[in-house]
Amino acid sequence: VIFMILCAVNESAQNETVYHTSYGWDDNSPPSAQIAYPKSAGYPTIHNEAYEGTGEYSDPITFATDKEEIPIGTFVYVTDLRKYFVMEDDCGQCDTDWKDHKKWHIDLWMGPDHSLPSSKLYACEDYITKNGVAIIIDPPKDLVVDTTPLINPNTGNCTAVIYK
Repeated sequence: VIFMILCAVNESAQNETVYHTSYGWDDNSPPSAQIAYPKSAGYPTIHNEAYEGTGEYSDPITFATDKEEIPIGTFVYVTDLRKYFVMEDDCGQCDTDWKDHKKWHIDLWMGPDHSLPSSKLYACEDYITKNGVAIIIDPPKDLVVDTTPLINPNTGNCTAVIYK
């Protein structure tokens, strides 16, 4: 399935293999849904705060990384989650990884826009943290999407689906 997804790219698409982590309200800096590059400040982004949409191209989820690694406002498709994300935030460890080692590292927002029990959030973040994941930068708009939330915003239960 991933082979089919990766072959369905458009001409501007770029395939990369990354380390992906995640973050949420409780471990954002400061604890909130605040992002470094809100649309209201004139950045080429979609949201004014971190957002976990459905993961469809028309409703992407926020992600963070070094802006020299992936430019602000860029869409990526994360193949093991089958979701679209948009670069709207900064990630300190991603900055260090890119500047010091040119290591591809993206940090995916795991909603919601409020605090959850930290133990549940951290457990779900650990569950989806992976190295060697294929992503597509500037992907086509019609890839297969799983709209299951990464985390249930009401209970804090991890609902992320990981595809091999």
